[in-house]
Amino acid sequence: MAEDQIIGFRRDRIGARLICLLNVMRLARATGVRGRYLWLSDPASDHTELNDPHDFLAPDFVAAHIEVVPAVPDLSRLPNVGTAAPGMSLGGFRERLAAGERYECDTMAETVRFMDESLESADAEIHEIARSIRLAAPLARELEKARALVARAGGGAPVAIHVRRGDILDGDPWSYSSWATKYVPDEFYRAFISMSEGPVLSFSDTPAAVAHLGQGDPRILPVTRILDAGKLPQAARDLLELLLMADCERVGAPSHSAFSRAAAVAGQCRIVSLPDALPEDLRNAAYDALLERVISRQDSFFAPGDLAQTAGFAARHAVVTGRGPELIGALAGNGDFLERFPFLYKDLAVTAWASGRMQKARKLAQLGLNAPLIRHRDKPQCRQVLLVAPAGNQPEQNRLVDAQFLTLLFSGRAAEGPIIPVLARRLVRQKSESVQALLFPPRLLQAYLRPTPEGGDGAKALPLWTLRLDWAEFVRGKALLRELREWPRLWEKMKPVASGLSELEDRLAGGDRPGASDAEAMRFGFCAAILRLNGRLKRSFALLNWLEEIRPGQVLTHKRLADTCFAAGQAHGGWKWLDSAMALAPENPMLRLSGAIRAAQQGDGTRARRHLAEAEALRPDLDLTAVVRRGFIRQLP
Repeated sequence: MAEDQIIGFRRDRIGARLICLLNVMRLARATGVRGRYLWLSDPASDHTELNDPHDFLAPDFVAAHIEVVPAVPDLSRLPNVGTAAPGMSLGGFRERLAAGERYECDTMAETVRFMDESLESADAEIHEIARSIRLAAPLARELEKARALVARAGGGAPVAIHVRRGDILDGDPWSYSSWATKYVPDEFYRAFISMSEGPVLSFSDTPAAVAHLGQGDPRILPVTRILDAGKLPQAARDLLELLLMADCERVGAPSHSAFSRAAAVAGQCRIVSLPDALPEDLRNAAYDALLERVISRQDSFFAPGDLAQTAGFAARHAVVTGRGPELIGALAGNGDFLERFPFLYKDLAVTAWASGRMQKARKLAQLGLNAPLIRHRDKPQCRQVLLVAPAGNQPEQNRLVDAQFLTLLFSGRAAEGPIIPVLARRLVRQKSESVQALLFPPRLLQAYLRPTPEGGDGAKALPLWTLRLDWAEFVRGKALLRELREWPRLWEKMKPVASGLSELEDRLAGGDRPGASDAEAMRFGFCAAILRLNGRLKRSFALLNWLEEIRPGQVLTHKRLADTCFAAGQAHGGWKWLDSAMALAPENPMLRLSGAIRAAQQGDGTRARRHLAEAEALRPDLDLTAVVRRGFIRQLP
C-alpha cells in the first residue's frame, strides 16, 4: 500500500464498495499513478458475509486492484479526493500526485470528477472501466441466467423502478420525518411505468408495496422472481441486483436513491428522478391524483406511513391548485395521526402560510415544534413560518428576519421550500443589511426572479444559488456544493446576463481593453463568478482582471478575484485580494467570516479566530457567526 497514491475504502455494503473501487480505478488511470482498494475482512464487523472478495470477484481481478485488510485502516491523515475534486482541476490533481501527495477515496454512489471534467466524459470513463469487472464464476453464471429470464419477458428494453418503503413507513425514528428525496408516491411510479412497453424490473425493500402500487400489472417483474433468492447469500444478491438494474434502459427512482445512482455508475442506465424528471403532463396528472386520494380516499393507502409521506407531496400541489384549505381541513383535525407523523405539521404550516392563513400557519408550526417525536431536520420550516408570519405588529421583526436570513441561506437542506426564496426576493428589494453584506447587485433581481406557485398566488422567488454564488466557501458538504455547481447548468445560470460575453472574451483574448457601462460591468462580473464556480478559472481571471483595470477598487471584484485565486490553489493571491476587499468594506461581516473560513481551511487557527471575532463585533446578532465557529473553526488548534 505504501506505493499506492489513491487509496479506496468503504466498510459498508457491496454496492458502495464496488462504486468506490471503480472510482479508484478511474482516478488511477486518469493520473497515471497506482491505486488500490482496501477490502475489510473482519470477523467482528457488521458485514461478515463480505469478508472475502473472492466470493464476488474473479481472482485475477482481486489481485490487480484489491488488498484485503483485517481492520479499519487509519486514513485520517490523507485528504479526501471526493471533497477536494470540486475545487480542483484534474491537472492540479496530477501535479499534487507528482509532488508525492496521497489521497483517500470513500465515494459510494457517484463518479468523482474535477471541476474541469464534464459529467459525460467522467461517466463514460467509469462505464468503460466497469466493463472490465470480472465476477466470481458462480455469480457470473447466476447473472447470465437472470439476464436470460429478463430477455425472455420480451416487449422491448427493460426499465426498472426502485421503490423505497421499509422503515420510512413505520420504523422508528425514520417514519417520524419526511423523506421526499427517498420516498416516491405510487402515482409517480405508475406514470413512469406508463412511458414504456417492455418489462419493468422492481427493486424494493417492501415487495408487498410494489404489488399494491402495481395493481396487477403483469409487466412488473420483482427481482426476487428473477434471482434464486434461496440460493444466494444477501451480499451476492445485492451485487447481482445492482448489475441487473445497471442493464436497464431507464430507472424510475427517488432523487437520492444511492442504489440506483450506483447502478448508473456501474452501467449505463439513465436515472429518471421521480417526480421531477417526468413529462409535465404525466407529472401534473399524477399530482392531481395523489392530492385527491389524500383528501378523499385515505383508506386506499398501503399503510398509514404511506399516506403521511404522500401527504407531504400533496401539500406542495395543494397550494399550486388552490386546494390548500381542503388539504388542511382533511388532515389538521387528526391530532393522533399528526403526532405519529409530526413532519406533517411543517408541511401543513407552509401550506397555510402560502394560502394566506397566517394564524393557522403559526398554530400548526408551533404544534410541530412542540411535538415530542419531531426530528430536528423538520423544525427549520416550522421556525421559518413563525419568522415570516408574525403575530400582530412587531416593529423589531424586520431586523430579526434579516439577521436570521443569512443563517438560513447557508443552512443547506433546511432552506428548501418556498419561504426562503420568497423572503430573499423581498430582502433584495428592501436592500436589507444582510443583502448588502452579500454584495448582491439589486439590479440583477429582475433577471433571475422566477414564479413560485408553491409560495402562494402570484408569488415570485429569487433562486438561492444567485446569493450563494459569491460565498460558496460557506456551503458545507459535497452534495450541497455539487448541487450549487450543477443546478442549474452553467449556461442556464449565465443566460440572463451573458449578452455580449463571447464578443467581449474574443476582444480580451486579442489584447483589447474595452470600456463598460455600469450594467455591463455588473453582468460580466456575475458571469465571471459563475465561470469560477464551474472551474473555468482562466476565463474568470480574464474577466475579473479586465474589470479591475477599467474599474479599480471594487470590493466585489476583489472578493471574486480572491475566490478564483483560492480555487486555483493560489493562496497568496487569494489573501491579497481578500484582505483588499476587507479594507475596502471594513464594516462587512461576511468578508470577515469568509476570511475566517479560508484561514480555517488552511489550518491557521489564529487568523481564523481573529476574523471571526471581527465579524462578531461588526454584527453581534448574526447567528451565522456561531455556525461558522461550529462548522469550520472549533476543531482547530
